Amino acid sequence: MHPHCGMRDIFREMLSYSDEMMESRSTTEQKSLALLLEECQAVTGVSGERERTISSVEYDSRRVGANTLFVAIEGFESDGHRFIHDAISRGAVAVVVSSGRRAEFAGIAEQGITLIDAENSRRALSQLSAAFFRYPASRMAVLGITGTNGKTSVTYMLESILSAAGYTPGIIGTVNYRWGGKNLTARNTTPESRDLQELLSTMSSDGVDVAIMEVSSHGLDLNRVDDISFDVSVFTNLSRDHLDYHHTFDDYFTAKMKIFDLLERSVKPERCGVVNIDDVYGKRILDRRDSFSYPLVSYGISDDAHVSASVESIVNAIDGISYQLTEADHREAITLQLSGIFNVYNSLCAIAVARALHLPFEQIREGLAAVKRIPGRFDRIASRLGFHVIVDYAHTDDALLKLLESVQGLHPRRLIAVFGCGGNRDVTKRPIMGKIAVEHADWVVITNDNPRREDPRRIIDDIVAGVDRDNYEIIPDRAEAIERAIGMAEAGDIVVIAGKGHEDYQILGTERIHFDDRERALHSLREREGR
Repeated sequence: MHPHCGMRDIFREMLSYSDEMMESRSTTEQKSLALLLEECQAVTGVSGERERTISSVEYDSRRVGANTLFVAIEGFESDGHRFIHDAISRGAVAVVVSSGRRAEFAGIAEQGITLIDAENSRRALSQLSAAFFRYPASRMAVLGITGTNGKTSVTYMLESILSAAGYTPGIIGTVNYRWGGKNLTARNTTPESRDLQELLSTMSSDGVDVAIMEVSSHGLDLNRVDDISFDVSVFTNLSRDHLDYHHTFDDYFTAKMKIFDLLERSVKPERCGVVNIDDVYGKRILDRRDSFSYPLVSYGISDDAHVSASVESIVNAIDGISYQLTEADHREAITLQLSGIFNVYNSLCAIAVARALHLPFEQIREGLAAVKRIPGRFDRIASRLGFHVIVDYAHTDDALLKLLESVQGLHPRRLIAVFGCGGNRDVTKRPIMGKIAVEHADWVVITNDNPRREDPRRIIDDIVAGVDRDNYEIIPDRAEAIERAIGMAEAGDIVVIAGKGHEDYQILGTERIHFDDRERALHSLREREGR
């Protein structure tokens, strides 16, 4: 972004572009099928009437009503093509199908239904939804954050910084979707493209001027954010995760990299990429800086970073961290109420984004200092008996390693860890996590996470396969495992409960039951304290 251009100026330019675009498209035009199709380059063929008024765009037949445009997408567990006739019976007047299956549904055109085909129906859903909801990302600044770890923490920090600066942020992420006092449960870190466009449209109507999005590799790969005009794209790091979906690290990295390609295509007048220079994959992105038309800003502990923290200055305590920040010739003391060395990186990332938006250090310091806790991220609970409990979402080998190393840095008398691994997910990380746990904790309680449809005992066996020490026990019931760990803790100890963090459920088979690690920990603490 241009150094002389402040954030208010950026908004003025952005809103000017948005106003011009909106003047060329009325709300009525946005609901004209013919005009929607003009906006959809993914469409390869149309049979039937184009001059229709469309009341909604849907991919779930259960939400179809009169005059709906239904887009059939092939999901992980179900195929939208199976529900086309149901959608028509509910009022769909136009249907998008995959080009390879056009012949299968040719008969619906004879029923007066407009049959549309697209090589990639997910891509078509994204384009049609963006057009239908009048391109809401053009009416606000949009910050997209991708990476294996740290996304949620960075969004909370940026939310606080932007609020301190007088903006109205909206957050779309793993914990929830929230803005202006509203709070919706998050089904996916990154919603399906149609739902994302509607969510941004609602936020815009409610006065949100900055959207902060966690952008998952699934969301990128499945075209959910293809038609989002980003102002800033962020890469935090890349470590083992989601290999059940991506299969290889290169595929995983390629999916993450797409966020920078989308930023290249963005219509925003000012754009910037923010990258962790201390991550191996972050360096690969920075090595490509000449291929982008926008600047890349780096952050990290490395002296080469644009925004960096002095290693010698970092103080990590149970009640927070502090360090000396350096940006060019400027030095700034940063203090947070959050613990964990990884929060040095998360806060550096948030600072780099805020500086890319030209926010002053005074507002950045104020915003960071105001963040008291992030649900399920190094979430501290103090006991009257002199020990602490930490609930954290760490569910990958890298995240668990960083979590336990951060706790070790607090020099507890003993570190007691409770963790498990999710079922029907990447199995390769299980023995690695087992090895990390026994090597970095004094005692480990191996338990269930979300076994889903997988045999819980098999998951635990996979974990134990990587264990080469005898400082562990197996308690499959997660509530009993937490009770056991807290029951054995004494003054000076730290109990870490890892894997589920903010989640308030456990998935057993196909059943989703209420289960909250923090809630269970508080219950066990009250019993020990005699409350």
